[in-house]
Amino acid sequence: MRLFCAASILGMAASPALAQKSNKRVAVMLAPTQDAFVGTWATTFKAQSSALGMDASIFSSPFDASLQARQIDDAVAQKFDAVVVQALSLNAILPALQRAKAANIPVMAVISPLPESASGLIVSYVGEDSRRLGEIAGEAMANALMKSGKTKGRVAAVTGSLADGIAPTRLKGFESALAKYAPEAKIVAVEDVRWNPVAAEQAAGQLIARFAATGNLDGIYGMNDRLANAAIQAANAVGQKLGGKDGLVVVGGNCQAVGMQNLATGDMAATVEMLPKVSATRASQVLQEVLAGKAVDKTYFEQHRLVTQANLAEVKSACSY
Repeated sequence: MRLFCAASILGMAASPALAQKSNKRVAVMLAPTQDAFVGTWATTFKAQSSALGMDASIFSSPFDASLQARQIDDAVAQKFDAVVVQALSLNAILPALQRAKAANIPVMAVISPLPESASGLIVSYVGEDSRRLGEIAGEAMANALMKSGKTKGRVAAVTGSLADGIAPTRLKGFESALAKYAPEAKIVAVEDVRWNPVAAEQAAGQLIARFAATGNLDGIYGMNDRLANAAIQAANAVGQKLGGKDGLVVVGGNCQAVGMQNLATGDMAATVEMLPKVSATRASQVLQEVLAGKAVDKTYFEQHRLVTQANLAEVKSACSY
Protein backbone atom coordinates (compact mmCIF):
# COMPACT_ATOMS: atom_id res chain seq x y z
CA MET A 1 0.00 0.00 0.00
CA ARG A 2 1.30 3.44 -0.93
CA LEU A 3 0.14 6.91 0.13
CA PHE A 4 0.11 9.84 -2.23
CA CYS A 5 -0.43 13.54 -1.58
CA ALA A 6 -1.20 16.68 -3.53
CA ALA A 7 2.32 18.10 -3.65
CA SER A 8 3.91 14.94 -5.04
CA ILE A 9 1.21 14.15 -7.57
CA LEU A 10 0.58 17.60 -8.96
CA GLY A 11 4.32 17.91 -9.39
CA MET A 12 4.24 14.74 -11.52
CA ALA A 13 1.44 15.77 -13.88
CA ALA A 14 1.56 14.15 -17.28
CA SER A 15 3.57 15.86 -20.00
CA PRO A 16 2.68 15.35 -23.67
CA ALA A 17 6.37 15.44 -24.49
CA LEU A 18 6.91 12.33 -22.36
CA ALA A 19 3.83 10.46 -23.50
CA GLN A 20 4.10 7.10 -25.14
CA LYS A 21 1.85 7.06 -28.17
CA SER A 22 0.32 3.68 -27.42
CA ASN A 23 -3.27 4.65 -28.24
CA LYS A 24 -4.55 2.32 -25.54
CA ARG A 25 -8.34 2.39 -25.23
CA VAL A 26 -9.62 2.72 -21.67
CA ALA A 27 -13.24 2.42 -20.54
CA VAL A 28 -13.91 4.48 -17.41
CA MET A 29 -17.03 3.63 -15.38
CA LEU A 30 -18.08 6.32 -12.90
CA ALA A 31 -20.95 7.56 -10.76
CA PRO A 32 -22.88 10.57 -12.15
CA THR A 33 -20.39 13.06 -13.53
CA GLN A 34 -22.77 15.88 -12.59
CA ASP A 35 -21.36 15.47 -9.09
CA ALA A 36 -18.60 18.04 -8.54
CA PHE A 37 -16.04 15.52 -7.30
CA VAL A 38 -16.74 12.85 -9.93
CA GLY A 39 -16.97 15.39 -12.75
CA THR A 40 -13.64 16.99 -11.81
CA TRP A 41 -12.05 13.55 -11.48
CA ALA A 42 -13.35 12.48 -14.92
CA THR A 43 -12.15 15.64 -16.68
CA THR A 44 -8.72 15.40 -15.07
CA PHE A 45 -8.29 11.69 -15.80
CA LYS A 46 -9.27 12.09 -19.44
CA ALA A 47 -6.77 14.91 -19.95
CA GLN A 48 -3.93 13.26 -18.06
CA SER A 49 -4.42 9.84 -19.67
CA SER A 50 -4.53 11.44 -23.11
CA ALA A 51 -1.19 13.11 -22.41
CA LEU A 52 0.17 9.68 -21.51
CA GLY A 53 -0.97 8.08 -24.75
CA MET A 54 -4.30 6.61 -23.64
CA ASP A 55 -7.76 7.23 -25.05
CA ALA A 56 -10.26 7.29 -22.18
CA SER A 57 -13.99 6.92 -22.80
CA ILE A 58 -16.12 8.03 -19.81
CA PHE A 59 -19.29 6.09 -18.97
CA SER A 60 -21.53 7.44 -16.20
CA SER A 61 -24.28 5.63 -14.30
CA PRO A 62 -26.96 7.19 -12.03
CA PHE A 63 -26.08 4.94 -9.07
CA ASP A 64 -27.46 1.97 -11.03
CA ALA A 65 -25.26 -1.04 -10.25
CA SER A 66 -26.86 -3.27 -12.88
CA LEU A 67 -26.26 -0.65 -15.59
CA GLN A 68 -22.64 -0.37 -14.52
CA ALA A 69 -22.22 -4.14 -14.76
CA ARG A 70 -23.60 -4.03 -18.31
CA GLN A 71 -21.23 -1.20 -19.17
CA ILE A 72 -18.28 -3.32 -18.05
CA ASP A 73 -19.57 -6.26 -20.11
CA ASP A 74 -19.87 -3.96 -23.14
CA ALA A 75 -16.29 -2.76 -22.63
CA VAL A 76 -15.12 -6.38 -22.52
CA ALA A 77 -17.07 -7.18 -25.69
CA GLN A 78 -15.54 -4.16 -27.43
CA LYS A 79 -12.07 -5.32 -26.33
CA PHE A 80 -10.96 -2.18 -24.53
CA ASP A 81 -7.36 -2.41 -23.33
CA ALA A 82 -8.31 -1.62 -19.73
CA VAL A 83 -11.28 -0.81 -17.52
CA VAL A 84 -11.25 1.79 -14.76
CA VAL A 85 -14.19 1.61 -12.38
CA GLN A 86 -15.68 3.49 -9.47
CA ALA A 87 -17.81 0.67 -8.10
CA LEU A 88 -21.39 1.68 -7.35
CA SER A 89 -22.07 -1.62 -5.59
CA LEU A 90 -19.13 -3.41 -4.06
CA ASN A 91 -20.81 -6.80 -4.33
CA ALA A 92 -22.96 -6.51 -7.48
CA ILE A 93 -19.91 -5.63 -9.55
CA LEU A 94 -17.98 -8.84 -8.82
CA PRO A 95 -19.43 -11.03 -11.63
CA ALA A 96 -18.62 -8.36 -14.23
CA LEU A 97 -15.08 -8.09 -12.90
CA GLN A 98 -14.70 -11.86 -13.15
CA ARG A 99 -15.72 -11.70 -16.81
CA ALA A 100 -13.19 -8.94 -17.46
CA LYS A 101 -10.44 -10.99 -15.86
CA ALA A 102 -11.41 -14.03 -17.94
CA ALA A 103 -10.99 -11.83 -21.04
CA ASN A 104 -7.52 -10.73 -19.82
CA ILE A 105 -8.60 -7.10 -19.56
CA PRO A 106 -6.96 -5.37 -16.56
CA VAL A 107 -9.33 -3.54 -14.21
CA MET A 108 -8.26 -0.71 -11.94
CA ALA A 109 -10.57 0.44 -9.16
CA VAL A 110 -10.72 4.16 -8.34
CA ILE A 111 -12.38 6.51 -5.83
CA SER A 112 -14.29 3.73 -3.99
CA PRO A 113 -12.29 0.83 -2.49
CA LEU A 114 -13.45 -2.69 -3.31
CA PRO A 115 -13.89 -5.49 -0.75
CA GLU A 116 -11.12 -7.97 -0.07
CA SER A 117 -13.06 -10.55 -2.07
CA ALA A 118 -12.32 -8.52 -5.22
CA SER A 119 -8.58 -8.13 -4.66
CA GLY A 120 -7.73 -10.83 -7.20
CA LEU A 121 -9.93 -9.22 -9.84
CA ILE A 122 -8.22 -5.81 -9.99
CA VAL A 123 -4.65 -4.78 -10.70
CA SER A 124 -4.70 -1.83 -8.30
CA TYR A 125 -6.86 0.64 -6.37
CA VAL A 126 -6.24 4.40 -6.44
CA GLY A 127 -8.38 6.68 -4.31
CA GLU A 128 -9.68 7.53 -0.90
CA ASP A 129 -9.02 5.79 2.39
CA SER A 130 -12.68 5.71 3.42
CA ARG A 131 -12.19 4.75 7.05
CA ARG A 132 -9.50 7.39 7.53
CA LEU A 133 -11.80 10.05 6.08
CA GLY A 134 -14.43 9.13 8.67
CA GLU A 135 -11.91 8.98 11.51
CA ILE A 136 -10.60 12.48 10.81
CA ALA A 137 -14.16 13.84 10.71
CA GLY A 138 -15.02 12.03 13.94
CA GLU A 139 -11.99 13.41 15.74
CA ALA A 140 -12.83 16.90 14.45
CA MET A 141 -16.38 16.57 15.77
CA ALA A 142 -15.10 15.35 19.15
CA ASN A 143 -12.66 18.26 19.45
CA ALA A 144 -15.31 20.82 18.50
CA LEU A 145 -17.77 19.40 21.02
CA MET A 146 -15.16 19.36 23.78
CA LYS A 147 -14.07 22.91 22.95
CA SER A 148 -17.66 24.15 23.27
CA GLY A 149 -18.20 22.30 26.54
CA LYS A 150 -20.53 19.69 25.06
CA THR A 151 -18.78 16.59 26.36
CA LYS A 152 -22.08 14.69 26.30
CA GLY A 153 -23.12 16.10 22.94
CA ARG A 154 -25.81 14.54 20.79
CA VAL A 155 -24.67 14.03 17.21
CA ALA A 156 -26.50 13.11 13.99
CA ALA A 157 -24.99 11.95 10.72
CA VAL A 158 -26.34 12.75 7.24
CA THR A 159 -24.74 10.28 4.89
CA GLY A 160 -24.26 8.80 1.47
CA SER A 161 -25.83 5.46 0.60
CA LEU A 162 -25.33 3.06 3.50
CA ALA A 163 -26.51 0.03 1.52
CA ASP A 164 -23.14 -0.26 -0.17
CA GLY A 165 -20.09 1.65 -1.26
CA ILE A 166 -17.87 4.00 0.74
CA ALA A 167 -20.45 5.51 3.10
CA PRO A 168 -20.66 2.57 5.56
CA THR A 169 -16.87 2.54 5.95
CA ARG A 170 -16.69 6.31 6.47
CA LEU A 171 -19.46 6.07 9.07
CA LYS A 172 -17.64 3.32 10.97
CA GLY A 173 -14.52 5.47 11.04
CA PHE A 174 -16.51 8.45 12.28
CA GLU A 175 -18.21 6.42 15.02
CA SER A 176 -14.91 4.91 16.15
CA ALA A 177 -13.10 8.25 16.41
CA LEU A 178 -15.99 10.00 18.14
CA ALA A 179 -16.14 7.21 20.75
CA LYS A 180 -12.38 7.45 21.27
CA TYR A 181 -12.04 11.21 21.58
CA ALA A 182 -15.44 12.13 23.08
CA PRO A 183 -16.57 8.94 24.85
CA GLU A 184 -19.58 10.59 26.47
CA ALA A 185 -20.93 11.97 23.18
CA LYS A 186 -23.64 9.94 21.49
CA ILE A 187 -24.75 9.42 17.90
CA VAL A 188 -28.51 9.73 18.20
CA ALA A 189 -29.55 9.54 14.54
CA VAL A 190 -28.21 8.50 11.14
CA GLU A 191 -30.01 9.64 7.98
CA ASP A 192 -29.12 7.97 4.67
CA VAL A 193 -29.79 10.58 1.96
CA ARG A 194 -27.80 8.83 -0.79
CA TRP A 195 -25.51 11.86 -1.27
CA ASN A 196 -28.50 14.05 -2.26
CA PRO A 197 -28.19 17.61 -0.83
CA VAL A 198 -31.91 18.31 -1.28
CA ALA A 199 -32.83 15.23 0.72
CA ALA A 200 -30.11 16.13 3.22
CA GLU A 201 -31.57 19.56 3.91
CA GLN A 202 -34.99 18.05 4.52
CA ALA A 203 -33.57 15.31 6.76
CA ALA A 204 -31.44 17.76 8.75
CA GLY A 205 -34.41 20.08 9.24
CA GLN A 206 -36.47 17.20 10.58
CA LEU A 207 -33.67 16.17 12.93
CA ILE A 208 -33.25 19.69 14.28
CA ALA A 209 -37.00 19.94 14.91
CA ARG A 210 -37.16 16.47 16.44
CA PHE A 211 -34.53 17.17 19.09
CA ALA A 212 -35.43 20.81 19.74
CA ALA A 213 -37.90 19.88 22.49
CA THR A 214 -35.26 17.97 24.47
CA GLY A 215 -32.29 20.29 24.35
CA ASN A 216 -31.30 20.39 20.65
CA LEU A 217 -28.75 18.52 18.63
CA ASP A 218 -25.16 19.46 19.35
CA GLY A 219 -23.55 18.30 16.13
CA ILE A 220 -24.23 17.13 12.57
CA TYR A 221 -21.78 15.24 10.40
CA GLY A 222 -22.40 15.80 6.69
CA MET A 223 -20.47 13.08 4.89
CA ASN A 224 -19.34 15.55 2.25
CA ASP A 225 -19.35 19.33 2.25
CA ARG A 226 -22.52 19.56 0.15
CA LEU A 227 -24.40 17.47 2.70
CA ALA A 228 -22.89 19.54 5.50
CA ASN A 229 -23.99 22.70 3.70
CA ALA A 230 -27.51 21.29 3.47
CA ALA A 231 -27.50 20.87 7.25
CA ILE A 232 -26.31 24.46 7.62
CA GLN A 233 -29.13 25.69 5.38
CA ALA A 234 -31.65 23.71 7.43
CA ALA A 235 -30.31 25.25 10.63
CA ASN A 236 -30.49 28.75 9.17
CA ALA A 237 -34.09 28.17 8.08
CA VAL A 238 -35.21 27.61 11.68
CA GLY A 239 -32.89 30.13 13.30
CA GLN A 240 -30.58 27.53 14.85
CA LYS A 241 -27.28 29.12 15.85
CA LEU A 242 -24.16 27.63 14.24
CA GLY A 243 -20.78 27.25 15.90
CA GLY A 244 -19.54 28.68 19.15
CA LYS A 245 -20.45 27.54 22.64
CA ASP A 246 -24.21 27.45 22.12
CA GLY A 247 -24.37 26.65 18.43
CA LEU A 248 -24.69 23.53 16.32
CA VAL A 249 -21.35 22.00 15.35
CA VAL A 250 -21.22 20.97 11.68
CA VAL A 251 -18.40 18.86 10.24
CA GLY A 252 -18.15 17.96 6.56
CA GLY A 253 -15.87 16.00 4.26
CA ASN A 254 -14.27 16.02 0.77
CA CYS A 255 -13.31 19.73 1.07
CA GLN A 256 -15.55 21.20 -1.63
CA ALA A 257 -16.04 24.83 -2.63
CA VAL A 258 -19.12 25.34 -0.50
CA GLY A 259 -17.21 23.93 2.45
CA MET A 260 -14.48 26.51 1.98
CA GLN A 261 -17.13 29.22 2.20
CA ASN A 262 -18.69 27.73 5.33
CA LEU A 263 -15.32 27.36 7.03
CA ALA A 264 -14.52 31.00 6.29
CA THR A 265 -17.75 32.18 7.93
CA GLY A 266 -17.42 29.81 10.88
CA ASP A 267 -20.64 27.99 10.06
CA MET A 268 -18.70 24.72 9.65
CA ALA A 269 -16.04 23.54 12.10
CA ALA A 270 -13.99 21.32 9.82
CA THR A 271 -13.79 19.22 6.69
CA VAL A 272 -11.35 16.62 5.36
CA GLU A 273 -9.04 17.10 2.38
CA MET A 274 -9.82 14.88 -0.60
CA LEU A 275 -8.77 16.15 -4.02
CA PRO A 276 -10.15 14.71 -7.29
CA LYS A 277 -7.41 16.21 -9.45
CA VAL A 278 -4.71 14.60 -7.33
CA SER A 279 -6.43 11.22 -7.29
CA ALA A 280 -7.20 11.22 -11.01
CA THR A 281 -3.66 12.24 -11.95
CA ARG A 282 -2.22 9.43 -9.88
CA ALA A 283 -4.70 6.96 -11.37
CA SER A 284 -3.63 7.86 -14.91
CA GLN A 285 0.03 7.34 -14.00
CA VAL A 286 -0.61 3.96 -12.37
CA LEU A 287 -2.70 2.78 -15.32
CA GLN A 288 0.03 3.76 -17.78
CA GLU A 289 2.44 1.57 -15.81
CA VAL A 290 -0.05 -1.32 -15.84
CA LEU A 291 -0.49 -1.10 -19.61
CA ALA A 292 3.28 -0.94 -20.04
CA GLY A 293 3.56 -4.26 -18.21
CA LYS A 294 5.19 -2.78 -15.11
CA ALA A 295 4.57 -3.92 -11.55
CA VAL A 296 2.37 -1.60 -9.46
CA ASP A 297 1.29 -1.52 -5.83
CA LYS A 298 -2.04 -3.09 -4.98
CA THR A 299 -3.28 0.03 -3.20
CA TYR A 300 -2.62 3.75 -3.54
CA PHE A 301 -4.45 5.65 -0.81
CA GLU A 302 -4.80 9.41 -1.05
CA GLN A 303 -3.36 11.16 1.98
CA HIS A 304 -6.12 12.97 3.88
CA ARG A 305 -5.80 15.79 6.38
CA LEU A 306 -8.05 17.89 8.56
CA VAL A 307 -9.08 21.28 7.16
CA THR A 308 -10.18 24.08 9.50
CA GLN A 309 -10.00 27.87 9.50
CA ALA A 310 -6.39 27.51 10.66
CA ASN A 311 -5.16 26.01 7.38
CA LEU A 312 -7.96 27.16 5.08
CA ALA A 313 -5.69 29.45 3.06
CA GLU A 314 -3.40 26.51 2.21
CA VAL A 315 -6.12 24.35 0.64
CA LYS A 316 -8.81 26.79 -0.48
CA SER A 317 -7.78 26.87 -4.13
CA ALA A 318 -7.37 23.09 -4.49
CA CYS A 319 -10.62 22.39 -2.68
CA SER A 320 -12.73 24.90 -4.62
CA TYR A 321 -13.99 22.54 -7.31
